[in-house]
Amino acid sequence: MKHRGIILIVLLSLGLFFVLLSQRLGGPRPTGVAEGLKAPDFKLYDSNGSELTLSALKGKTLFVHFWASWCKECRAEMPSIARLYERKKSDPDFVFLPVLYREDPVVTRQYLKKNNLDIPLYIDPDENTARAFGVTGVPETYIISPDGIVKKKVIGPGKWDNY
Repeated sequence: MKHRGIILIVLLSLGLFFVLLSQRLGGPRPTGVAEGLKAPDFKLYDSNGSELTLSALKGKTLFVHFWASWCKECRAEMPSIARLYERKKSDPDFVFLPVLYREDPVVTRQYLKKNNLDIPLYIDPDENTARAFGVTGVPETYIISPDGIVKKKVIGPGKWDNY
């Protein structure tokens, strides 16, 4: 009976230790972004290395699209994305932000060139923007209104031909 108590205490202590360790190693969990809430500020870089932030784009509609060429769904969605970009690229009030997710930009540029896709590419080198949005995988897309509110959140591939 005495040994059972000791074993129980040891097991509970080990369980508590592992729970605390997993929380510490995992760091803070992303909270994500929901429709109707204010979009988080972000910092992205274009292909020239110029910085772009949400606050610098105030007053414009933003199409923030996290993707990667290694992602099968992203590749399937890309023709629709490219057509949207073609339609909207001359609209000064619409900003198209395809954000590279966990991929070498050189590989992505090769993919775009090989597939004759002419879209801009934005880099999130430290993944702070992806974390701020709560991105868990790709593709994920966020439409942000001119006042900074998330109007639409699409997890997975979307159909963008009629947007």
